[in-house]
Amino acid sequence: MKDRVVEILVFLMSEMRDDKQLHEIDLAPLRDRGYTTSEISQAFSFLYESLGSGHGETITSSRARKGSRRILHEAERMLFSLEAQGYLIQLAELGLLDERDTETVIERALGSGYAGLSVQEVREIVAVVLSSRERPAGPSGHSMLNNEDTIH
Repeated sequence: MKDRVVEILVFLMSEMRDDKQLHEIDLAPLRDRGYTTSEISQAFSFLYESLGSGHGETITSSRARKGSRRILHEAERMLFSLEAQGYLIQLAELGLLDERDTETVIERALGSGYAGLSVQEVREIVAVVLSSRERPAGPSGHSMLNNEDTIH
């Protein structure tokens, strides 16, 4: 999964949070920003797979999310710029990252050896984490698309 697909997922999930169904979302703003049909299709494919594999519970119930929130330790906060910290919170609140995914992103950031990671760098880590999630077996499994492939 590319980081551009993560951007599309954030857009879609923000729209869903406003009580829109997937089929009601206007995709014109995505096309206007230069996203390809393949990238948009890959984001939709990821959402449908997530809804069918248990991760969808997080996605559909993100509005009513209750309980504790992950707080970064002082050493962890140094890893991320303030914007990137906010981005991690946004991804968790939208339900795109569950607790395990958030921990994996933080671990990978720690392993990178860098400090002050930008939103773009975190988006790239998130893309890798999301693409490495376990996928459902069978015909509903994940299918990879090339840059200009489309789903018919």
